[in-house]
Amino acid sequence: MPEKILLIGPVSGRLTELASKVSAIQSKHGPFTALFILGDLFHPNPTDSVLQQQTDLLEGKLALSIATYFYQGTTPLPSPVAAMITEAGKQNNKDVPEGLVKVVENLYYAKGKSGTFTTPTGFRVAFVGGRWDAKAYAEASEAGTQFDPEEWYESPTQRSEDEALPYITPATIHRLLALPSFRLPSPSPSITTTSTNGGSAKAGTLAAARTAAAKETARSSAQSSALTLLTSRTSIDLLLTSVWPSGVTLFSTPSPPNPSDPLGGLPDGTARMWGSPAIARLASHGCPRYHFSLAPTPAAEGEEGVLPVGISEETLQMGAFWERPPYLTDLSSYLPQPLDLGTPAGRREAEKLKSVTRFVSLAKFANEKKRRWFLALNLTPAEKQEVGQVTLPGNVTQTPYFVPKQGGHGVKRQPPPAAVVGEEDGGVNYRFQEQRKRQRGEGDSEVPPKGYVCRICGVEGHYIRACPSKAQQNNSASTGTNTTPLPTNTNPDGDQKGGWTKTTMPLPAGLPAKPSFSTHPNANPRRQLIPVGPSNCWFCLSNPSVAKQLIITIGSDSYLVFPKGPFSHPSINSIPFNANHLLVVPLTHTSNLLPPNHPVLNRGDDLEEARERERVRTEMEETKKSVRAIWEEKGHVMLEWTLVRAQTSSRMTHFQTQLLALLSRVTEKFDLVKKLDDGLEKVYTGSKILRNQNEIEGYFAGQVPAAEGEGEQDGYFHLALHQGERKEWLIPLTTNTRFPVQFVRHTLAGIFELPQLADWKTSIGAQEGKGEEEEEVAVEKKNSAGFRGLLMSNSS
Repeated sequence: MPEKILLIGPVSGRLTELASKVSAIQSKHGPFTALFILGDLFHPNPTDSVLQQQTDLLEGKLALSIATYFYQGTTPLPSPVAAMITEAGKQNNKDVPEGLVKVVENLYYAKGKSGTFTTPTGFRVAFVGGRWDAKAYAEASEAGTQFDPEEWYESPTQRSEDEALPYITPATIHRLLALPSFRLPSPSPSITTTSTNGGSAKAGTLAAARTAAAKETARSSAQSSALTLLTSRTSIDLLLTSVWPSGVTLFSTPSPPNPSDPLGGLPDGTARMWGSPAIARLASHGCPRYHFSLAPTPAAEGEEGVLPVGISEETLQMGAFWERPPYLTDLSSYLPQPLDLGTPAGRREAEKLKSVTRFVSLAKFANEKKRRWFLALNLTPAEKQEVGQVTLPGNVTQTPYFVPKQGGHGVKRQPPPAAVVGEEDGGVNYRFQEQRKRQRGEGDSEVPPKGYVCRICGVEGHYIRACPSKAQQNNSASTGTNTTPLPTNTNPDGDQKGGWTKTTMPLPAGLPAKPSFSTHPNANPRRQLIPVGPSNCWFCLSNPSVAKQLIITIGSDSYLVFPKGPFSHPSINSIPFNANHLLVVPLTHTSNLLPPNHPVLNRGDDLEEARERERVRTEMEETKKSVRAIWEEKGHVMLEWTLVRAQTSSRMTHFQTQLLALLSRVTEKFDLVKKLDDGLEKVYTGSKILRNQNEIEGYFAGQVPAAEGEGEQDGYFHLALHQGERKEWLIPLTTNTRFPVQFVRHTLAGIFELPQLADWKTSIGAQEGKGEEEEEVAVEKKNSAGFRGLLMSNSS
């Protein structure tokens, strides 16, 4: 039987008005069996009028018509309220559900800064109080021990200490994660990844058979234990938090976008930056049916607080209402083995592991702008529902939170399509690429010994047979294993035209056509241009395979992220949270941010698009400035570089700028400016390298140097070193210009004598074996949260 419940945003001491409005709602739309208050019910610094309302409520002079539940909001409770709750908690009232304290008639306080309770009508509620302070949380995480839900314990004293703090701590989160409703199976890689060939036992022997049988038994036991743990979890009907979960906006943007709504339905231009990864972890583990939360608010007087840069004052004062499309979580991805969907039992188990969550943000109670501050539900408690097939709403999306790579239903996540390894595209879309099994190189190692120099390109760090230049030459001669020459363009007379070679294979459906450009008589035959759309671009956040744990911040138009295979070594950089190498990337899938009328694009004047591109550039520059400030405090300088190929890249790239921290003393010791200049002169044979700041600014404004006989304008390579007086270089590229994608990595690897860092894939491989994948993901999440905290604290 459905029950009517009501949820209301922060009241902040306006208790008389609350009682009046609740009575009106009850009489008009009731009866409601429960009322839940999000955030602060009481005001931390009440005026005389507000204090009188508080006194009237505590003395029973002000009555609430609905059973009302509240918890610690973003500030600790006022002293009189806290004292009354402490006294009421000492009474042994058997009529009050566990986890609650009856303050006065129809008013119940949820004990602790976080926890769960069940209402008399059967609704199971989880809650988290306190404000979010990323810096304080990161510091507490570093000081604490590794969390294990099986062994976690806190004493009453520790719990009281946590309640006294106004911000969320690891203990606040661990208290819930240790409960059965939030438990997830522990990974067992030794069982799931070890082969069953008997280990060192000789194949075909009794010992090998016994070993294989033991491993099969262990796998079966692990699967059974994990399945029991997941199917026996008590469902959470409501999760109440005072902070958004980070990343909840992912996959929520309407498709196609609404031109009249530039925010994509979000309540504020900074909404993508809101939230806490700790709350996101709770939401992804607990899979609540409804998750109610609040927008950022200013810190209380006398307290520190970090707010998203650019958030509107109206949002800070009024809060925000936003209802996300429901998302689906499939917990079968946490099982060691896929479920057998070929049997009725397997299908039933699979349905039990699916859940749909609806996320709602409520504005502040009775706000002046009339933003929606309450929501009524007609809901049946989960414990009273029959377990059956999950009904998916029409607008359901995938979960915005991290899930294991091993998918449920017997289907593993497919690796990304292999890119053609070439001089111009070997690095395209690689930062979020899944790690693949490494191939053996010469001498049983991918990295050659120190001093080995490739005879093809003259660069250290790889063997001859792995040289990108060699692969490019091979690609120019043949586009695959098929020995039949590809058909070439011909004129009406049947003569072969000198120019670009094209295959007859059609482009993938739904992807944008590649821009056409005229050929040059001296151009070498090349492969067909296959563009990449947002759904399979490793830099588009709409791609479900994006490694979300690497994302540091998400702004209105761009985001900051850790790369895979970073150029990082203690001898050259040492930024906290391993933030030595970062990427700043626009949210929009675009290959460049040049004005539409720039000679590279030559699309004419489009003022709206020009303004949009300028807005993205401005936000990215602000992000770089914030990162640079932190790096400078740590004794580092920033090296940034960008490569744009608007027409000749074999896969339409997603624009990005790479940021690398280098110790100041290291750049001076190795005379980095001269070495970079020499390296550019060596690899670039074009007409001119721009070194003057005015010329570089002129290029971005559209004043492109003439390039007679060199093909059409195609993009540029930009490199800048922020050390004292800024030093920068820009190379205009044409359709016939060859420029190595990995120039900076190869050059720096040679300068610093770190050949293992020349290739990003080798850098990933060098990290393998240090821990299991789950541990690496946990470290990546911690680093992202830690550096995010530094950025936010620096911007305050």
